[in-house]
Amino acid sequence: MSAQKKVKRKVNKKKKFFRIFFRFFIFFTFIFLIIFSLKNSNLFNINSVNIQGAQKVSAKEIIKVSGLEKGNKYFGISKRDRIKKIQSIAYIKNAKIKYKLGGNIDIIVEERSPYYQVESTKYLLVDENFRILEEKDYKTDNLLNLSGLNVENKKGGSYILTYKEDKEKKALLMELKDSKYNLVGNIKSIELLDSLTTFVTLDGIKVEFGSYNNMEYKLRMLSLILEDIKKTDKNATVVQMEKGTNPILIVEENSKIDSSNENEEKNTWKDDKRYIEEKIDEKENSN
Repeated sequence: MSAQKKVKRKVNKKKKFFRIFFRFFIFFTFIFLIIFSLKNSNLFNINSVNIQGAQKVSAKEIIKVSGLEKGNKYFGISKRDRIKKIQSIAYIKNAKIKYKLGGNIDIIVEERSPYYQVESTKYLLVDENFRILEEKDYKTDNLLNLSGLNVENKKGGSYILTYKEDKEKKALLMELKDSKYNLVGNIKSIELLDSLTTFVTLDGIKVEFGSYNNMEYKLRMLSLILEDIKKTDKNATVVQMEKGTNPILIVEENSKIDSSNENEEKNTWKDDKRYIEEKIDEKENSN
């Protein structure tokens, strides 16, 4: 091939490359101008915002935090960032944003519900995922009361039990919610100390749970014990989970015992360890 033809081929290749490059440049410039024009036109201005699912949080707060106020441009902030801002509100668990033609916006939120109540200088309402929802001056009924915790950041939206030393406490609370123990709704308060914990049931029975070791076993035993106490109408006052190889039940004389059973042995504040062992064996054998 002659030198002249080689030069001509190189020139043609360069021309072809520049033609392709120029076409792509024109195309993407055109697309950019269209997007820029749409974003800055009134076509995507917000005309109305409808809030769904909010009860604790006001619509005004959600709209303000999201930046989806009437007259603003919908594409001024990314949808992901708007959702993240909405979910930064303490009571908001999940949020969705739907845009409709004409600039009408639907914001659908799922709110969190208080599950725990943490005793501090005031009372912190906390959801089941350990997120602080708000702080109150007074105690709220029908919540699981937690004490013994050191909460430094009490701001709504922050979390409790975030330190390494809180790992066992958090694990116990999560395990306690498992339906297999049937203890949800039966525990009124829990004192969570660094090395041991104590429960109080709705019936006023004190449960000396002890350490955080063998949590599953002790919760299973506690479930059986409370179930049997209810069935037999035992006037129980204390359950000691780590005083021996098996749990120990302390009972008082039951005022509800029928008069026909007056001759039965009644020991006030007795350690009824054998009773617990027998009932546990009966329950496990029946299963």
